[in-house]
Amino acid sequence: MKHWNLIALAVVVPILVWYGIHSKIETPVATAVPTSLPVAPAVIQEQAPEPSIPGSPRRAVDAEPEVAAEFEKITLMFRNYRTLAGENPVGTNAEIMQSMMGGNPKNAQFGPPEGQRLNAEGELLDPWGTPYFFHQLGKDQMEIFSAGPDRRRGTGDDLVSD
Repeated sequence: MKHWNLIALAVVVPILVWYGIHSKIETPVATAVPTSLPVAPAVIQEQAPEPSIPGSPRRAVDAEPEVAAEFEKITLMFRNYRTLAGENPVGTNAEIMQSMMGGNPKNAQFGPPEGQRLNAEGELLDPWGTPYFFHQLGKDQMEIFSAGPDRRRGTGDDLVSD
């Protein structure tokens, strides 16, 4: 009989610990919810914002051809880096550009892309003189944001890579 008690404890305690940890964490609406847990109908009905909402960034490929070409150069810079290093560089804009300009384990230079410039802090600038924001989505995917012509992030003229 003692063995059954130990087996029951070995099964029940981890479940209680898991539930105790996860019940205290607020799960964002956009994250996946395990299918084994019941979900409140209100959560199911809420959806992530659509890209067409005012203030959301436009796709860079839909921008003026010169701007789209600048994004393509940066995308190529990241692709070349990943080919050699196996993953994206990490850090702030300035730290990433330092890696791109030879501060990487192979001392290879990938940037800045031709015709693009850096500010005094070493950040790569968009066509309007504002530093790009690089958002690493995974070791092989980097999202590139520009504040757009108004030079303010979070407004309707912002641009984002595909």
